[in-house]
Amino acid sequence: MAQDPGTGGAPRYMYRWLLAVPFVWQAGLAPVINGVSWAPFGLPFPMLWQLAGIVLTSVLIAIVFRLDRAHGVEREEAAFIAATSGSAGEPR
Repeated sequence: MAQDPGTGGAPRYMYRWLLAVPFVWQAGLAPVINGVSWAPFGLPFPMLWQLAGIVLTSVLIAIVFRLDRAHGVEREEAAFIAATSGSAGEPR
């Protein structure tokens, strides 16, 4: 697992920046895409762009999910839950 020496050994997950791509895809490129008049498959191009963005977002989320599993995020979450939950008999 990659460690960030500046934060006392806290894990670095730089690949999570991939999750910013859908935002840039939708919000950042909207002014450029709105001017396109090409209509593939009889659909307005901005609509096709949105559909492609949905597929891209799904793929990126799947990639980040698999990378999180490979970096042991599930173990970290289980340890956090165990450390923060009360005894087994206490309601949360």
